[in-house]
Amino acid sequence: MSTDPRLKPLGELRQLDLITGDEYDDTLAELQIIELQRAHNAAEDIDVPELAMNADQIKTLAWLLSAELVAEERFFRMLRKLPADEPRRQLASAALQQVNREAIDALYGENLINQFQRDAAHDSLPDYHLAATPVAALRHMLKQGTLSPLQYKELQARTRANGSQLARAIVDAAGKPPTQYGRPRPRPSTIMAAALLLAILMMLTYAGRAWFKREQPVPVAPLVQPADTIERTDLQQRATSMVEGARQPGADAPQFEVQVIQDKPRQ
Repeated sequence: MSTDPRLKPLGELRQLDLITGDEYDDTLAELQIIELQRAHNAAEDIDVPELAMNADQIKTLAWLLSAELVAEERFFRMLRKLPADEPRRQLASAALQQVNREAIDALYGENLINQFQRDAAHDSLPDYHLAATPVAALRHMLKQGTLSPLQYKELQARTRANGSQLARAIVDAAGKPPTQYGRPRPRPSTIMAAALLLAILMMLTYAGRAWFKREQPVPVAPLVQPADTIERTDLQQRATSMVEGARQPGADAPQFEVQVIQDKPRQ
């Protein structure tokens, strides 16, 4: 791949700091993947836009932008910092204009816009907007007013009736809001419901703890033997035998503890 003529303008863009080192490496990997999958894509009739062998710096940068191999946010941040008469600024702006023109030309090629709409869209291309796909270009025309809502509805009806499959996909996708990435933010009602549920669970937890403590049996303190008494174990055995003998036959054995104490004899 070292003899690939496309590497020369790509390396020049890297030297001009119009692309980063990571973007350069990603582009090399993308070119290799396209080369390996060319036969498969041709067999499956998959159209993958490739970087032309004779592409110059502008065409190379335009292809990088359309293939999303250049970070859009970083690119526009760099573009705003460059002076208007800076050659790098002019090169980057020319590549951006080419990408946007190609997206609009694709709409014209699918018979979605007429020649006058195409020329008007070309003349009103913004300096800080990337419409890398026909869908993005059609959305921008709707937002800018080059294509009115009534014209879009007529276009949608006409395309659904007589347009190609690609044309129908472009028109339908342009009428929907762009895909939002990342986790959706919860609505206020969802947050309030979650907070209310958490409060109820906490109340039930405290109530359960209080009920459990209330239902626990109160421990009975053992009988405290007075200091001036003594325990008579011989009388205790006799009292136990008497109580056991008085129990009716067949009755359950009572649970008791007999303790016999006697006052200490005075000295």
